[in-house]
Amino acid sequence: MVVFRSGAYTLKTRPDIIETEKEFRDNLDLSQINGVLFNVLALKNSSVLAEYDAMMWKENQVWFVEYKDSVGAVKRMNAKRAQQVSDTSRNLARIFGFAEYNFTIVVNGLEEETVKGGATVLPLDKLNGFEPDYYSAYVELDYINKLLEKYSRNDYQSEVSGEKVISDLNKLKNMIEQNI
Repeated sequence: MVVFRSGAYTLKTRPDIIETEKEFRDNLDLSQINGVLFNVLALKNSSVLAEYDAMMWKENQVWFVEYKDSVGAVKRMNAKRAQQVSDTSRNLARIFGFAEYNFTIVVNGLEEETVKGGATVLPLDKLNGFEPDYYSAYVELDYINKLLEKYSRNDYQSEVSGEKVISDLNKLKNMIEQNI
């Protein structure tokens, strides 16, 4: 068992291999990654937040994958839970020093790619060679980029007031404080 800790978060691997996951592992292309962990439990203060069937990383990107062995299994997972696991993935990426992350659900028997709770739901037969879209683990940086674009537009510069800038900076401050 491998254990990684950072603050209140812990990543812990389970040593067991579930027979239904063999096909999933066979379809993974591990040639372009620096490392992989299988059967990862994500805990915060000893409470399990999520379980990933694979966690792969390269450079400053981490990819969390949950495998479902049937279409029915993914249908039973509601969109809110998929969003929660995606949010947990972002937090883990950030806590463990990755700038970008992705959470993908891979499903055996699924006909076509779809989205659930903001997460890509991918057919197992399209996993090999699939390159996920990575998202910033730092929502504050995304917000700063949005503000820079907004304040850089020529048509907006004449409308900029001190009150608006202070309001936007306070929003950014609150975002940072929530993640400290």
